Amino acid sequence: MEAEQIKAIIYSEEPIAILKYFEWPVFSNDFTDSKYKLLRISKKNDIEEIRIPFNVIPFIMSKLDCFEEASNTRSGVVWERGQFKQKVKRLVSTPKIIRFINQN
Repeated sequence: MEAEQIKAIIYSEEPIAILKYFEWPVFSNDFTDSKYKLLRISKKNDIEEIRIPFNVIPFIMSKLDCFEEASNTRSGVVWERGQFKQKVKRLVSTPKIIRFINQN
């Protein structure tokens, strides 16, 4: 997805979540590379996952004041907007949620 499309989603009012996670290199005990993804609910009531390119991360970080921190663990952070978690629970079937979690 292009940077302009991601920015349009951020400026919209749809419920979304931003996920920051760390890649764990096999040869190191250190989190060296953080990655970001945007999660949204698709028109088919599924969870859509969009990789955020490196050049868009500063923009995303500047907009996090409009988000609520939903989870903060050693392996990553999740920020949500528009009650994303509750809407996923209501709109996305449990098997789809389990499949999404297990694929990642």
